[in-house]
Amino acid sequence: MLANNVANVDTNAYKRDMVVTGPFLEVLISRMNDGSMGQAPQPFKGVRYENTGERLRIETDGTYFIIDTPRGKSFSASAELAVNEEGYLITSSGNYILGNNGRIQAWSMEGLHVDGSGTVWANGRMVDTLKMYSGSKVIGTLNGGAAVNEVVTAFVQGNFKETGSPTDFAIKGEGFFVLEVDGEERYTRDGSLIIDAEGFLTSKDGHRVIGERGEIWIGGSSMEVLGNGEIYVEGDYVDTLRLAAFEDPKQAVKVGDNLYRAREDAQMKQPDGEILQGFLESSNVNAVKEMVNMMTAFRAYETNQRVVMAFDEMIGKAVNEVGKV
Repeated sequence: MLANNVANVDTNAYKRDMVVTGPFLEVLISRMNDGSMGQAPQPFKGVRYENTGERLRIETDGTYFIIDTPRGKSFSASAELAVNEEGYLITSSGNYILGNNGRIQAWSMEGLHVDGSGTVWANGRMVDTLKMYSGSKVIGTLNGGAAVNEVVTAFVQGNFKETGSPTDFAIKGEGFFVLEVDGEERYTRDGSLIIDAEGFLTSKDGHRVIGERGEIWIGGSSMEVLGNGEIYVEGDYVDTLRLAAFEDPKQAVKVGDNLYRAREDAQMKQPDGEILQGFLESSNVNAVKEMVNMMTAFRAYETNQRVVMAFDEMIGKAVNEVGKV
């Protein structure tokens, strides 16, 4: 991903990708072979809570709350909770805290509290009881470090560079140009266009630009494009460049060649972008920062590699030397 960002530093209107990381599951650590068979579980010391109006912080000693994550069940002795759009209690990572009846639906943070026994109350009404785990040999939790949750695209606008070419365009604000690619609509911020041999306005890869009336025929004449996308050829109105915008930028998915497609559930909206003729948008990649990130990742890889080699040497000694004693 970092290498791809660096490779596209000079690509018109390229948008850098970023990795969003999160922790692995918090798994329980237990004692083994310590002669404590039959030992009673740690005593339950109650649940403490604090409602700030925006967050509900809960914590306990001797037991662990159970959290439902995409990777499975996770355990924690404390959590900061909020209510999502569907009314469920979720952690700061967006995962669901579990009750005895499953996911807990509290609907609102107002009047929400948890008593010492772990019962969840909302405006005086009992909602559920927090599901907790306590084992006789559990001594804590452990996670395996950071995991990649998703790769997201940063749609921050790049700088504008003036070219003076009548077929170069930049969008100031939100929006994408619409292209026809193999019979389907694709979207791009790259406004480096040409007029093909048949007189149609196309991308440099040969994909025709779509206007409000369909494919845009310019002919061999010069054209003028206004800020609202209206196209005039020798003073006569021809068409209007069609712009597309998404309610949620994550609904635009990269498909290669600086193009995007819309997700099946994508919600479109009216863009407010202004078209600048004779300009191109630069990529939003900061080459220096990306190179620093690459060096950091490389050094972390080297460090982990040395750790693995050290463990390998220790195992080798245990097998070849300790076994001889």
